[in-house]
Amino acid sequence: MTSTSAGADEHFVAPALSGVAPLSMFDAVRARLYLAIELGLLKAGDRLPSDARSAEALDVSVATIRRAFGALADENVLTRKRGRHGGTFVAADVDPTRWADDPAVQRFRDEAPTVRALIHERALIESALAAEAAWRHDDPDTTAHLKDARAAIAAAESAEDWTQFHAADVRFHRAVAAASGQDWALAQHRTIADALYAFFVPYPIAYLRESNAQHRAMVEAIERGEARSAAREARAHVLELRESMFISPRPSGSGR
Repeated sequence: MTSTSAGADEHFVAPALSGVAPLSMFDAVRARLYLAIELGLLKAGDRLPSDARSAEALDVSVATIRRAFGALADENVLTRKRGRHGGTFVAADVDPTRWADDPAVQRFRDEAPTVRALIHERALIESALAAEAAWRHDDPDTTAHLKDARAAIAAAESAEDWTQFHAADVRFHRAVAAASGQDWALAQHRTIADALYAFFVPYPIAYLRESNAQHRAMVEAIERGEARSAAREARAHVLELRESMFISPRPSGSGR
């Protein structure tokens, strides 16, 4: 996803399933970081990526990231340091109960049914597209897209943090979808995936790299022309989000 250049009046466009008013991008960023810290996905002392990379991964402007990081620094949730070894870090001894009643955080929690519905929609369309790609595995266009998917796997493997992994993950899933040859379905796939990405929170890179093994298994099944296995791998990979996203009380990746 690419970040927007809008200012402080940016809005997070809530999925149509939710039927509620949009949440400002500023509040959405705050809520996503609050939840990542509360769930143990971001820990005291963890360094956040640069403002530019964080903005791209969270699909907001750099100005919004700076404003959100600054607000959290004022609350002593984050610390901002200057100099060669400076950056933005998660502060020590942060008490998550401080934002228990925060309206933006509550909005994210209230969206749990929307998130679950999006996960199931995405599992359905991605498993179907993976099967289609497997049936077409000898087609030159499919082979080219699978080469791009392999490159995305390599990029994810070498990612230094969640922002770089996220970019590689988006590239991977779009490449697999394109490998299906079902161009008419790509817009719908992207709409569902992007709606779900709007609920993405930062994850430890070690956990994300482990999930890359599922990407590899999916591509290998497609390249073998095993449609049933490809669909199974794609479905399991997406449905795992029910356990890894903030809708789970103990997200995989949190170390809890």
